[in-house]
Amino acid sequence: MKKLSIIIILLSCISTLGFSQQKTEFGITTEGSWFMPHKEPEYRGWEAKNGFGTGIGVYASRNLFWRVSADIGLAYRYKQMQQHYSVYTGSNDPDTRYSVNAEGWDKLPMHYVVIPVHLQMLLSKTFFVKGGIESTWLTNYEIVNEKPEFNWTVGFGSQRYKLKWSVNYLKGFKEQGFGDKAIKPDGHYNGSINRNNMLQLQLSYPIGQLKF
Repeated sequence: MKKLSIIIILLSCISTLGFSQQKTEFGITTEGSWFMPHKEPEYRGWEAKNGFGTGIGVYASRNLFWRVSADIGLAYRYKQMQQHYSVYTGSNDPDTRYSVNAEGWDKLPMHYVVIPVHLQMLLSKTFFVKGGIESTWLTNYEIVNEKPEFNWTVGFGSQRYKLKWSVNYLKGFKEQGFGDKAIKPDGHYNGSINRNNMLQLQLSYPIGQLKF
C-alpha cells in the first residue's frame, strides 16, 4: 500500500509538470553526501563505518501555485561504506566452541539510478524549504532485496542569482539488503543489510526554459 501511494504521488507530479501551461525550467544538479548506514538491533553486530557519496543528474522544475514549485529529476549516485566481517570455524579447544578464521573490513561501493520528486516552498526572496521522495535502483550487486528502494527527504536552501544550494536529510523507508552470490576465498560473502541515512549538500544550475 505504501509503494502504491508513492507511485501515485510520482505520477501526479509528472502529470503536473507535463500538462500545466507554464514555463518549465531544466537544469543540472550535483551532490556530495555523508552516508551513515543505520542498522536494526539484530544486525548491529556487523560493525559499519560511515562513508561518502557523490552524484550528478538533470532536473525539470515548474511553479505550481503561489510560492510552491515541483521538480522531478534523473540522477546517478555513488555511495561507499565499510563493514567489518569475521569468519568463524570450529575449534578443538573444549572451552571455546568457535574460533575466528579470518576477519577484516569490506569496502562496499554502491551505484544507483535515482528518480527524485520534490516540492519546494519559498519562505523569502531567496530562502526555501523542500521535501519529497526518491525511488532508487541499486545496480552493481547480484542480490538486491528492494527494487526500487524508496527514500524520503527534507531540507532547506537558498538561491543566489542562478545557482541554488540546499542541505538535505535523506532516510530510507525500510532496510535494504544486498550482496554478491559468489563466496570470497576466506569464506565470507560481500554484502550488507542497512537502512539508508544520509546528509546531503546539493547544487543545481538552470540551463534553459521551455513553455509547453
